[in-house]
Amino acid sequence: MVNGELIFFGTSAIGLPILKELNRNFNLKLIVTQPDNYGGRNRQLIVPPVKQFAVENRLPCIQPPDLCEPELELAMRRIEPAIAVAVSYGQFIPSALYSLPRYRTINVHFSLLPVYRGAAPVQRALENGETRSGITVFEISGRMDAGPVWAQEEIAIRPDDTTASYQLRLGERAAPFLLHTLKQIFSGKIRKHPQDDSLATLAPAVKKSEGRVDWRLPAQRLYDRLRAFTPWPGLFFSLEKRQIKILNARVSGKEHHGQTGQILALDSQGLLVGCGLKTVLEITNIQPDGKKAMSPWQFSLGNRFPELLS
Repeated sequence: MVNGELIFFGTSAIGLPILKELNRNFNLKLIVTQPDNYGGRNRQLIVPPVKQFAVENRLPCIQPPDLCEPELELAMRRIEPAIAVAVSYGQFIPSALYSLPRYRTINVHFSLLPVYRGAAPVQRALENGETRSGITVFEISGRMDAGPVWAQEEIAIRPDDTTASYQLRLGERAAPFLLHTLKQIFSGKIRKHPQDDSLATLAPAVKKSEGRVDWRLPAQRLYDRLRAFTPWPGLFFSLEKRQIKILNARVSGKEHHGQTGQILALDSQGLLVGCGLKTVLEITNIQPDGKKAMSPWQFSLGNRFPELLS
């Protein structure tokens, strides 16, 4: 057990591996999470996963509707925390709170800051065809993902990684990496350093509309978008007012001289579609709206593909 009181801010299941490590290794004095809310088709009460963990482990947990409430600041001052950790809390933490702990409040971000600041660092890295990204432990400041950096670890992006697979690897590594970083902070073995704002890039949240295929883009760009937008929102196109989701595809080595969106070939191996810069995308698995996954060839047995996809 590491000496020093710690406060955790978090809401979603993404933060659970980190929360579990903190609970095992630190004196966890308080968990702050979002209020329960009603959602889903049946408007059922949804309890944050972080709160569920707190209840199951009999840890003190509060759910303030507004972080500017003076009661929360008073509670934190009584604890006199050495540090606070925020992971996927879902709301901006005011300076009166994040600056209160002795080592202030740190966050875990899934990019090598200052690149890909924002809500979708993994998606944007894959969309841009990056071969490397990683984890940054940094101090929260008044600007989004712009605070001083404590530590970083590079993690390679594999050619077939999707957002789902890469986030899983990042999540598995984030907890032990944060634990190691916290121990180094407390022992004085590392120092934080400011980010170079001139190198900063943004990673805005993904919109559902971005999943619609633009056949004018090169095949590699579409393949990278498929990886980036898996599992959500996916990559899809329309066929007679029906949405067709692309589940698997690859960049063909072939070249075409037709129109973008033109179907070049269809057989049991896949569907070849002409894309921008004379490149070709080979689609091997699709899911029509409301149906199970199938190959384009299976779909064509009961449906007709047009010569040109829109």
